[in-house]
Amino acid sequence: MKIEKLGKNHRKEVIGGLIVISIIGVLGFNLTKAKYQKIEDIELVKGEINYKLPDFKMMAMYKSDDGSYEEVNELPGKNYKINESKSYCTINNVDKDNKAKLYTDKYGQHVIGNISKNDKCYLYFDKNTEVVSTVLGNIEVNNYTPDFSETATTDEGIFKAEDNDGVSYYWRGAATTNYLKFGGYCWRIIRINGDGTIRLIYDGTTCHNNGEATTDSIAIENVAYNTKYDRSEYVGWTYTEGLQRPINNNEGTPSNAKIKLEEWYNNNLKNYEEKIADGKYCNDRNLKSGYLWSSAQNGVLHYAPLIRRDKNLPILTCSALDTYMLKIGLITSDEVMYAGGINSDNFLYYLYNGQNYWTMSPYYWAGNHSILFFVDIYGYLGNEFANVNWTGSSLRPVINLISNISIFGGKGTKDNPYIID
Repeated sequence: MKIEKLGKNHRKEVIGGLIVISIIGVLGFNLTKAKYQKIEDIELVKGEINYKLPDFKMMAMYKSDDGSYEEVNELPGKNYKINESKSYCTINNVDKDNKAKLYTDKYGQHVIGNISKNDKCYLYFDKNTEVVSTVLGNIEVNNYTPDFSETATTDEGIFKAEDNDGVSYYWRGAATTNYLKFGGYCWRIIRINGDGTIRLIYDGTTCHNNGEATTDSIAIENVAYNTKYDRSEYVGWTYTEGLQRPINNNEGTPSNAKIKLEEWYNNNLKNYEEKIADGKYCNDRNLKSGYLWSSAQNGVLHYAPLIRRDKNLPILTCSALDTYMLKIGLITSDEVMYAGGINSDNFLYYLYNGQNYWTMSPYYWAGNHSILFFVDIYGYLGNEFANVNWTGSSLRPVINLISNISIFGGKGTKDNPYIID
């Protein structure tokens, strides 16, 4: 929760940069009608001061799943939002404080703003989710944006984001409802794409728990993404010598990863091809603004996926120039971020498997090395030392199922996965 205060003349003074309060005991904010009197250090532009927040009482909190409210004594999570029309504060338990701001922001943070001394507040919370009809049936989707600067280590549920075909619904964190059996293998659902197809990442011959280190979820171990590394075009899924990208994606030399994955597909999934969509895969070779591409320049080129990773701003859209229509491919760095991985260890989200495996997102060109994103043995997204010819990383296949696929059963859990065949 955030607490804001407006000073004289309604000039906002941000207390502690909008102090984030954990209501459940951490800062001594008693929900059972006790006053909050915590002394906070307020970080200002020039130094720090001590400030005593206005005394106020949280008289009651209520939450609703279906329109009827019940009193609760713990702050509801981000999947609930403050009902602004019902929630209110009173001054000395008499007059309504019309200046008080009570709302939930787009990131799911509950905010109490412009509170006066001796305010007594009553908060009403509604579900911050929507039910969406999909090929998997009805799913509950969160209506807030996650904080992509943080690793997702718990089951945060399902979120939505725009892709080139509409709205994608993606699973985040230690997901427990994205297991699916298809083609004799277990898969984890990355997202339901905007065109209704289902994007999957390989989980092995059996389904694995979140946090489990296993080579079973790797299809091809210890393989270079590309056998050449000393030109910047070698980050390409396909490439043409001397060009930033091929003239079109049906031309060019295939990467080693593309060759190996398609061999695996032909040996393992070819018989199920009618159920596998020609999916859209992004090999984003756009550069950071201000950089000019060259094949073998001295110096550094930063690719757009690296900028998005560093700014915590993933996207699911992709330029037509870098979009491949494929039966099989790899995950992107943006999809890893949506799932809950960043440039920090994460042993708990569903993409962790204790192995190094490639994405198909370029990282940068450094001197005479083409570098690609990969997910490492700690669940970390990045590592500038992943030359494309490195054989210390592996391939974890990604496929897309057709939008009208039939689901024969299951609930999406590890012990009861969705069943396709």
